[in-house]
Amino acid sequence: MESNNKQKIFKYEASDVQQNIHLENKNSNIAIRYIIKLNGKLDIDHFKQTVQLTIKKFPLLSCKFYEYFFSAEWKFQEYPIEDFVVVEENKNNNEETENELLMKYYHKDLDHENGPQVRFAIIQSSDHDSLCITITHMICDGTDFKKFLYMFCDLYTNSEHFNDYSEVKDRSYMELFKNLSFKEKWDILTSTMITPAENIHLDLKGDPNRPFFEKRSLTQEDYFKLKEYSKAKGVTLNDLFFTAMMRTLYNILNKIVSIHCDINLRRFLKDNKPENITNMISALDCSIGDEIGDTFEETLNKVSQCLGKQKDDISCSKGFLLIEIAKRILPYRVVKLILKTFMPYCSFDISNVGIIDKSKVLFKNVQPTSVILSGSTHNVPAFCLLTSTFDNIITFCINLYGTPEDQKLINNVLDNFIKELTSII
Repeated sequence: MESNNKQKIFKYEASDVQQNIHLENKNSNIAIRYIIKLNGKLDIDHFKQTVQLTIKKFPLLSCKFYEYFFSAEWKFQEYPIEDFVVVEENKNNNEETENELLMKYYHKDLDHENGPQVRFAIIQSSDHDSLCITITHMICDGTDFKKFLYMFCDLYTNSEHFNDYSEVKDRSYMELFKNLSFKEKWDILTSTMITPAENIHLDLKGDPNRPFFEKRSLTQEDYFKLKEYSKAKGVTLNDLFFTAMMRTLYNILNKIVSIHCDINLRRFLKDNKPENITNMISALDCSIGDEIGDTFEETLNKVSQCLGKQKDDISCSKGFLLIEIAKRILPYRVVKLILKTFMPYCSFDISNVGIIDKSKVLFKNVQPTSVILSGSTHNVPAFCLLTSTFDNIITFCINLYGTPEDQKLINNVLDNFIKELTSII
């Protein structure tokens, strides 16, 4: 694939090394994925041209990650377009085969060592196509994966908009810190980092060769009822999700667990708009004490108070400010060793990537009938519940490497989670 990006080299960022450690430690496969079903057919040649345009604006998609002792960097490499775009026919032309083919590519890992860093799998049925888009978590998080999709759809629909997008360059957390005063940075550095509570986990056996994907969705009607309930109680939908999972895990383990809450640090940027597609998330620790509460609402009050105290406090970015300082004075391998030694890894995590804007997910006159954004596949004992909303339908996903018994347990968790969540409506 021809490109004028041949000489491009990009320095490593804090999130690159963080995600690389997750991969090396076999915590997860560090992949974020879309499953998109469409109501019509894509123009494959035009789709491939759009991929080439997107790479020009986001060259890290066509890079390989190199690690040395003193530094690490992304180097642009040429790949054939077939490495980015895979097309497979649904020969049986039925939904079952379509889903099987989507899962085939969904569970196929990217070649993180050799690149490229994204893959578009197009499944062709007689009257419509579907997509599985996979990108490495090293170069963006779920929030900016949405931004990436919007850009791609816009370029597919309106290629003349190419010049409206600037090339992705600086992806560092310094975008967050650069406008802070010395005192604000000092306050972050001297804040107390939250230590997760006792690391309790489910009785999962694990099977590194058996990835599985489980999801549950709520109807539009349920979605609006939950919004009404959260507004009446003065809480967020996220508070409801954490409460339902807290109560679900308590009923299974007979213990109160600590759950990590991914927080979008873009909330602390001016206009909440970062300059580039990147990773900009940290984590809060949702620990509600020794009493779960007799009712959903009692647990909700504890969860809301716990998360409410933390989510508007920029000190949750302390770990990344320390890394940004360290990477300027220490060799890469030393920074990586420090991060590998002290980086916390929690058994339970909930990440809500929010609403996927239906008006921005269009392929000319072809519209999606469903869109699911799903996270990485984790190794036991940890798992992450990832939540996304499209067309007022909330979908909850868990990806795990596990045995059939593990899958049964995760299904039980999801079923009881939905039961808890809908008990209030």
